[in-house]
Amino acid sequence: MASPDAYTAPFMLTKSMHRDMYPAIDPATNSALNASSKVVMVVGATSGLGFVSYCQVLEHCPSRGYRTVGRSLEGLEKVEQDLATKSHVLTIATDLNLSENTDITFKKVLDKFGRIDVLVNAAGVMNVAPIGAQSANAWWENFEVNVKIAYNVSHSYVTIAGGNGTLINLVSLAASFLAPAMSGYSASKLAVIKLGECLDLEQPGLRVFSVHPGMVIAENGRGMVVEPFKTFTRDSAALFGGLSTYLATPRADFLRGTYIHANWDVAELEEHQAEITEKKLNKLAFLNVQLQPGGYPWSM
Repeated sequence: MASPDAYTAPFMLTKSMHRDMYPAIDPATNSALNASSKVVMVVGATSGLGFVSYCQVLEHCPSRGYRTVGRSLEGLEKVEQDLATKSHVLTIATDLNLSENTDITFKKVLDKFGRIDVLVNAAGVMNVAPIGAQSANAWWENFEVNVKIAYNVSHSYVTIAGGNGTLINLVSLAASFLAPAMSGYSASKLAVIKLGECLDLEQPGLRVFSVHPGMVIAENGRGMVVEPFKTFTRDSAALFGGLSTYLATPRADFLRGTYIHANWDVAELEEHQAEITEKKLNKLAFLNVQLQPGGYPWSM
C-alpha cells in the first residue's frame, strides 16, 4: 500500500515536515503573525483554500480583526455569513478573466478599505486528460483561468493599487514532475511560478510568493476531491492559512519570488536563508545542465 506521504516526503527542502498548523505559523500562539490591521483580498474565496487562506485562520487569531475580500461567482453569500461576525467583509462576484473586471474589483476594494495589504490568489481550474482526449478548449481553460487570472490580478495590483503589498499565488506540485494527463494543468502552474519570479524582478514593492499548499483535505463542502490522490490527501487547509500569515511579514522577505511548499518548516528555512538565497534553491532552473562558453564538458 502506498505511503500517505508519497507526494509529500520526496519533495521536502527541510528535514522537518508539517501536515497541519504548527507554532511558528500559528497566529494564535505567535503574536508577530497577528494580521488584525491588514486588508486581505482573496480571489476564489468560495473554494476550500481560498476560504481558508485567511478566513479559517480567523478561528486561531485572538483579535479576529481581519478585513477580508472575496471573489467568486457562487457561494459568496455563505462566505459572508461565515465571516460576518469575525471581520469586515466585502464580497464581489465577477469574472476576473476580463482585465476590465479586475480593475473594477480592485477599485471597489480600495474605495471601501483604502488599500490592499495582502492578496491571496486561489482561483484555479484543473482539467486533466491525455492530449487529444479532451477538447482543445478544455486544455486551454487551464491557462485561461490559472495563468490569465494570475496575470490580471498582478496587473491590477500594480496599476490600480500601487504595487505595494504581498501577493500569494496558489500553485501546485504538479508543476515539478511529469505525469500522464497533466500537461495543461502542470504547464499552467509552471507559468504562474515563472510569472511570480518576473514580478519579483520588476516590482520591488510587491512581495510575491508561489505556494504549493500541500495535499489538502476538502472540508465542509469546500475544496476539490481527486479520487486517485485521496490516500495522500492529509494536509489541513489551516496549514496554508498559517503560512499565508507568515509570508505577509518581513521575516519571509528572503523567500520573495520563490516557490514554497506549505509542508516545509519556516524556522529551518530561516536558519538557512543565506544558502537558499545564494544558491537560488527554490527558484526555477532552465535546464539541469550548466550552459557555458565552449559548451558542456562531456564525460564520454
